[in-house]
Amino acid sequence: MQWDKQTGFLWVATEAGLIRYNGMTFKTYTADDNKQITNERMLFLVKNNIGRIYTADNTGNIFSIQKNNLSFYEKISISGNNKNNAISLSVSDTLFKKKHQFSNGPFTLQFDRVLQVNDTMCIINRNEKIFYFSISAASPVLLPFPIKQLKSSFKCGDKLFACDENNNVWLIDPFSKSIGKTKIEFNAADVQKPVLTKSFLAWETGMEYPILIDGGNAWKISYENEKLIATIICTIVPQDALIRYAQYDEQRGTLFLGTDSKGIIIIRKKRTSVDERTSYYSQLELPDGTIMTNEGHILGKKVPENPALAGIQKFSISTYLMGDSLFWFMAKNDELGGSRLNCYNLKTKTLKKFDKIRENYSQLVMASVNGILYVANELGISRLEGDSLKMLVSYSDNEKPQIHFDIKETEPGILYIANCNALLRYDIAKNKTEKIYQSGNYCVRTIWQYKEYLFFGTYGNGLYISKNGKVKPLPLDKNRYLQFTHCFVEDKEGFCWISTNHGLFKASITDMINAYESDLPRVYYHYFGLNDGMVMTEMNGGCLPCAITLRNNTISFPTMDGLLWVNPKEAIPSLPDGEIFADEIMVDNKRVDPSSFGQTPLSPGKHDLHIRLGFSAWCNKENVYLEYQLGNDNSWRPIDANNGAVFSFNNLTPGVYNIRIRKMNGFGRDNYSYKEISFVISTPWYQRWWFYVACAGLLTGLIIMYFNYRTKQFKVRQRRLEKQVAEKTKELQEQNEILEKNNSIKTRLISIISHDIVTPLKFLTAAGKNLLEKRKLMSEDLQQETVREMTNTSQELQLLSTNILNWIKYQNENRRMVKEVFNLHELVAQVLGILQTLARQKNLAISNNVDPSIEINQFYEPLKILVYNLLTNAIQFTEKGNILVDAKMENGDIIVSVKDSGIGMAPEQIQRLMEDEVVITAANVDNKKGHGLGYLIIKDLLKTMGASLDIASTKGAGTTVFIKMSK
Repeated sequence: MQWDKQTGFLWVATEAGLIRYNGMTFKTYTADDNKQITNERMLFLVKNNIGRIYTADNTGNIFSIQKNNLSFYEKISISGNNKNNAISLSVSDTLFKKKHQFSNGPFTLQFDRVLQVNDTMCIINRNEKIFYFSISAASPVLLPFPIKQLKSSFKCGDKLFACDENNNVWLIDPFSKSIGKTKIEFNAADVQKPVLTKSFLAWETGMEYPILIDGGNAWKISYENEKLIATIICTIVPQDALIRYAQYDEQRGTLFLGTDSKGIIIIRKKRTSVDERTSYYSQLELPDGTIMTNEGHILGKKVPENPALAGIQKFSISTYLMGDSLFWFMAKNDELGGSRLNCYNLKTKTLKKFDKIRENYSQLVMASVNGILYVANELGISRLEGDSLKMLVSYSDNEKPQIHFDIKETEPGILYIANCNALLRYDIAKNKTEKIYQSGNYCVRTIWQYKEYLFFGTYGNGLYISKNGKVKPLPLDKNRYLQFTHCFVEDKEGFCWISTNHGLFKASITDMINAYESDLPRVYYHYFGLNDGMVMTEMNGGCLPCAITLRNNTISFPTMDGLLWVNPKEAIPSLPDGEIFADEIMVDNKRVDPSSFGQTPLSPGKHDLHIRLGFSAWCNKENVYLEYQLGNDNSWRPIDANNGAVFSFNNLTPGVYNIRIRKMNGFGRDNYSYKEISFVISTPWYQRWWFYVACAGLLTGLIIMYFNYRTKQFKVRQRRLEKQVAEKTKELQEQNEILEKNNSIKTRLISIISHDIVTPLKFLTAAGKNLLEKRKLMSEDLQQETVREMTNTSQELQLLSTNILNWIKYQNENRRMVKEVFNLHELVAQVLGILQTLARQKNLAISNNVDPSIEINQFYEPLKILVYNLLTNAIQFTEKGNILVDAKMENGDIIVSVKDSGIGMAPEQIQRLMEDEVVITAANVDNKKGHGLGYLIIKDLLKTMGASLDIASTKGAGTTVFIKMSK
């Protein structure tokens, strides 16, 4: 067993692992905490000369204790190896690193005792023999000391000692290798002196003081002025336990005992004491130093023979000591049927009774100002005049408090009064009251003045400070025991002692004032309770005085089970100071190494985190204040130290985290120990900034692509629409041109019909009528000429009618034509058969020179009409000569030509005929009957057939028309 004073941890090596106790909880270190622990049976636990603690498992793995963790040191062969130098660990690293191979072993840390001299030298007590060992020696050397039956050895200060079975104590000089007798002086006269041979002397390497256990007594041995001095530290050591180890912390006043059968026994110094098991309230210190209680009991080390004050057996729970001798109290008087006011003079031992001043049910409080007694009761505030009370201020019916608890003069002529309605301020000179505090259902129980600050406590609503009329609540303790504040008592060390329903608190006056002035959220209140010797933690209040400070500076508090006496100088609190450690960290129910936690980011996703803290807690659990902050949250959240000091975080999202932990170390502003734990939860790739940037870029690109696509679509649609509009426009223009052309043609056609058809018909009518009516008057030649003219006119009408019908027929766009294969020579022959009669009348010879073998794939009917019109035009404009129809092949096309020997055409006539707009006239420039309708039909048919027209003509020499089309 080893005590680490630096961290406040008690370390215990067992066969089931290494155990650490912090005053509240145990933690066992096994292979789960350190993978290099291969066997949980621990061989030893030692502390070297600089306070470093080492342990080893049964397989030889050596570990050093680094504050709250085990750190692997090295591995050596220990069990079964008689040459190992593991015993050097209890001296120094320097000596151990020399790796001595002992020739006279084994020397073991489990059974042998090592007394360190310095880093390179030691004395070893083994099997009742003493060995000397140094860094220059190969093995420990036996010293031939004349000590028989050596029982134990120890180090005290820088001196080495040994004890034998004859109660002799020997001082060992390791340098001269000599010994000399000495003795132990016991400085407790009222405690029986122990016999060394019958006592247990506990000492381990690193212990500051050896501990001597004798029966129920424990002694601390120190070396002072060349003497060994034994000082009693405890008289309640259990005598039914087999004690094997002991450790002692003088500063904490704590004795640790390791036993074979009853585990670890911890004995702490009592900081309080209780006298008389009776419930008390008010009390008075008598001149002889004893205390008289309201029950009439006289308490103290020296109890007088007459335990009463001039026959006073009991007094009220509210009393007042004026000066150093006048004791004012209410006492029950059966003759009066109630309680009356009394005044006892402690110096003259005389009692004065005030029969006119009585109280039956209520509780009055008293205070003096300039030697005058002022009283507050349920009726109001009064002043003692003679043997009666003079009413100064009367309470209204709805403000009458049944109970008053305290009254104090805080400044000249000013009284503060605590009752169950409010805290009142009474100005004597002005005879005026003012409510300083009122909270409804909570009574003000106690008042205490410190400089310009007025402290007052309530029953159920905490404690307050008032300064210049401004009232502020003080922070409460973590268990909220201070909600029921009974009393404030100042000591001479700058502290205030506060009694409550659940124990006693000690607080720094400066800390409380700082909390008032700076609105601090926390004040360290040190709690005293059962562990400090308080058998009863329910303290009494509502009395006056609520506690008293005795002449020896001991504070006496009334409780439900006697008086509690506290000496402020001796009741030194065991503060919760020391570092904070992360003992255990669990991530998603998997343990991680606290020393390496945070070095590697946690995997992406949500995580649960559980942290268990380690810290020194050799104090009451009520005094451990643990809090934490997470991230940028400025508020501190409490950690329950009673539940293993574990706090958790659930569903932590990706990010950077910093956990700040703090523990109050005791009194003083900002007196904290801090611990920071930082870690990172990796952000999934789809939540990282570059992913968002990429997404934004991609989204922007998609939007741009979409807009470009839509723009392109709109442009395509626009072009399509524009094309459609252009096509429609062109179509409309063409239709308009066609309509205009047709309209023009129709106009000309009407003109032709009205002139070239109607006129010949009129001629035929007139000529026929003349033949019928005047035939007898006409000569034969005239008749023949008339018939000839009628015949020619009829032929012209027939030709004109045929052309008009053909033109109208091929103006129908819905007419569907299909190409067909036919013989071109035969087609021309059919047309010539129709026109031969007309040609013979004009003595014209028409020749068909088309090769009979030519067959073409063309539109038969349109080509026939085309040839027909070309021949009729040739016949019409030829008076004599020949008309020749021919055809030839050229570059895969066929060219049909019609050649006449007629009047021919001028170039301007040819140009006009070749234009898109053909002007239909009733007569040509040569006064030949012609209207151009034939050429109009020809040009329309050429478009239908996909053919082209060419004219070669000379004026007066004939015309040749060429039609070029696909075969």
